[in-house]
Amino acid sequence: MSMKGVSYEMSLNLGTNFLALVLNILLGLVVVPFYIAKIGVDGYGIIALATSFSSYLSIITIAIDASVGRNFTLAMRKDDHASSNAIYSSSIISALLLIVAILPLIGWFLYKIDSLVSYHGHTVNEMRWVFVAIITSFVLTFIRGLFLVPAFASNKIYIQRIIAILEIVVRTALVYLLLNASAQLSLIGVAFFLASLVSFVAALIWIVRKFPFLKLRASSFDKQIVKYVGSMSFWLVINQIGTLLFINIDIILLNHYYGPTATGEFSTVAQWHTLLRSFAGVFVAIFTPVVYKYYAEKDFNNLLKFSRYSVVAMGVVLAIPIGIIVAYSDVILKLWIGERFVHFYPLMILLTGHLIFNLSVLPILSINAVYNKVKVPGLTSFFCGGLNLVLGILIIKYFDLGIYSVAIASAILLTLKNLIFSPTYAAKILEQRFWFYYPSIGRGMALFVWVLLMSWGCRHFLVPGSWAAMCVSCVLIGLASIPFAWFVTLNKDQRLLIEKLIRRR
Repeated sequence: MSMKGVSYEMSLNLGTNFLALVLNILLGLVVVPFYIAKIGVDGYGIIALATSFSSYLSIITIAIDASVGRNFTLAMRKDDHASSNAIYSSSIISALLLIVAILPLIGWFLYKIDSLVSYHGHTVNEMRWVFVAIITSFVLTFIRGLFLVPAFASNKIYIQRIIAILEIVVRTALVYLLLNASAQLSLIGVAFFLASLVSFVAALIWIVRKFPFLKLRASSFDKQIVKYVGSMSFWLVINQIGTLLFINIDIILLNHYYGPTATGEFSTVAQWHTLLRSFAGVFVAIFTPVVYKYYAEKDFNNLLKFSRYSVVAMGVVLAIPIGIIVAYSDVILKLWIGERFVHFYPLMILLTGHLIFNLSVLPILSINAVYNKVKVPGLTSFFCGGLNLVLGILIIKYFDLGIYSVAIASAILLTLKNLIFSPTYAAKILEQRFWFYYPSIGRGMALFVWVLLMSWGCRHFLVPGSWAAMCVSCVLIGLASIPFAWFVTLNKDQRLLIEKLIRRR
């Protein structure tokens, strides 16, 4: 399939992904101050810790989703309904059995939670219920993802996003209504659970209507499929452990060494890190199915072109928001949360600045999965994640930099991993020179530096004192960056491709 052949699906997926992103950003920016106003910084720290704990459970689920998605996509592209049904049923049944198997571990954690988690200002029963509800919500979301694998395989990512939007809207509405009725921490757990349940039911209704040939049957369970998917999933699990040791270990270390207040402060500022990752995830979700399509159709020439194009595209779309956030970090914190958090602006720069490298390479990580070359990346990610944990503890103990300690360790090691290993290993899989992706990464970095210069230039004339003035500054910087992005960041072929897509629209 040519690039033209996937442009319509990409446009539809892009639209719904952006809608989900905008909602995440707007609601996220509104909900965090609302949480702090209703349940305090300590309470928000508990919510952040509970969602972080769910992320550690996701090390298995994300690996299963990726492995199942790859194999189901290849089967569907061959119109092999028998294999599709076997993969579908085997994956869901195996996931349910896995959940049952880890229930004792979750039960032990919930029973001992008062001795494992630092907290104050809320009762242990409130905190325990929040963890129970958020973990249950996560389990429903995981199973929903497996039911929606056909949407990924058919490049209908917009269905997954529409259902995710439904969950976001329902959860936010329930949080607002319940906390206004009674500012109890446990009610947030109720909102998470009910929103996930609604989206789960919506996913079931869609899959039954659109893919009637897919039937969840115990008779379709195939041990060989589970074994094959499991072998790939194992190394993806190792990879996810490493990734989470980069992303989510910060909150756990802070809670252990500094308590819930520091956890809440760090989690508040880190919201912008999370939003930028969500922003990048919009494009990764669009690019990945296209890579799978080219691989399934053995169109390796377009796969090469598209993978490099995706890195440039990520650099273009990330450079402007990351550059503005870094340059205006103090202004954003003042407008968003208030004077109390302005002194954390160096933390905000530390958490977001390195993402111009670390998010730009995300599209090429799908190369590892589609070629089933996941062992070496898994071991590398696990090693670097473990080193991040050790380095974080050492910095806390010997330098006592407070909430900056873990951010410094993560920024250094994650950047080293994604600048040295990730692009060179993907190039090796594709049998290209080791520098194959570096020109694409460099183009995004050049645009990032340009945005920083434009931002600091604007600050010299005007420091925004309101959201309206901040928006005006963002628009001016964005407009000033477009010529640089068009003539410097993009090469001739990429400009021609965009012009063709615009004409077709």
